[in-house]
Amino acid sequence: MKPKLLLGIVLILCGAGLFVFYDYYVKPEKEAREMMAEAKMIFERSDRDSINQSINIFTRVIAKYPSSRLLPEAYYYIGQSYEKIGLNRLAYLKYTYLLKSNSPYLSDDIRKETLIRLAHLKVLQQYSEEGVNQLYNLLSGNFNNELRSRIYSELGHTYLRLGELQRSKRMFDISLSENGSNEEALLGKARAYKKMGEDNQAYDLYEYFLKYYGGVSPYAGDVRTAYREQAYRSGMDAFRRGNYNTASVYFSRVLKNFSGDKISENCLYWIGECHFAQRKFDTAIAFFDRALSNSFTHKDQDAQIKKGYAYFLSKRFDLAAREFQTYLRNYPDGRYVKTAREWKSMSTKELLYRIEEKQQPDSGENTGKIPEDSGKKPDKTIEEDEEVAGDYTDSVRGEDKIELENVAEL
Repeated sequence: MKPKLLLGIVLILCGAGLFVFYDYYVKPEKEAREMMAEAKMIFERSDRDSINQSINIFTRVIAKYPSSRLLPEAYYYIGQSYEKIGLNRLAYLKYTYLLKSNSPYLSDDIRKETLIRLAHLKVLQQYSEEGVNQLYNLLSGNFNNELRSRIYSELGHTYLRLGELQRSKRMFDISLSENGSNEEALLGKARAYKKMGEDNQAYDLYEYFLKYYGGVSPYAGDVRTAYREQAYRSGMDAFRRGNYNTASVYFSRVLKNFSGDKISENCLYWIGECHFAQRKFDTAIAFFDRALSNSFTHKDQDAQIKKGYAYFLSKRFDLAAREFQTYLRNYPDGRYVKTAREWKSMSTKELLYRIEEKQQPDSGENTGKIPEDSGKKPDKTIEEDEEVAGDYTDSVRGEDKIELENVAEL
């Protein structure tokens, strides 16, 4: 190949590389910087309409240039904007999200200023009545639907903190009528439903939020965690009260939305327990089988031993003996080895008795005597989690994790 031709090819490749670098890195950062400059100029005007306009531009910078170095500054200015128009809770959330993001572009100056603003807002939270009056004053003469929606959402969260749940829900409804895509109002309404004891309505809203906003909202991670843990806890609470159909509904919700999480193993097992408690043994066995056949193993011992119980109580003693033998083979040092041996022996004796007497199992009576050590262990409790997504800074904490029970109840 001629040197000149080779040099030409190299120059062309370098030019193409520079074009790509400019188009994907330099140009977006330049556009983001221009938008930020425009938003800051509008922000400085300080009137409500200008503040609302600046919020929209800062938000577009975040959405359009998610890799920009300017994102921390955009979040900080959005928080400042919310403070200026009296939406202190929204400002608090933005500042908190900025600190939680751990962005490599977050400067020490912005970090310090954000911490100061958070401390100031915590002090202001003590003056609820004054804050409510300020919010109502903001509504006077304001015809911007998006801003009105934010104000009503803030009122909803204020009433929620005061325990006025019906009034809180109404504020969130009005907020959503002003702007149906207000995430704060949607999640606030879910919180109100949860505190009112209407768990299913709250969980419907969580599912709606995750379906339409789960891929773009900064709150999506917290909402998933809150929904996962609280719906599971609702199922456990209903089960312990003996409301087995209700418990199955809650466990099914978690199973549908978090099928790849290890909590799905628990849900399969406890749905099986719900059917077992209602003597729907075939359905119970089907769910125990699903728990045994998935990729998780932490409830397998419980499911295996309970599957044997289900066969025994439905008078299928040969299958019961097989399941207890399977347990002994798979878990020679398992928690229920003694129980499995006793139940296997009892299943075999019942089977031989039926054969000798040439009798078929009577579907209405259980002739087997249940050993005293049936493998039952006391239920473990789950840590309280009163808050729902909405109060994102406090309600979903790292230590609030679900305990995965290992209980094979009879």
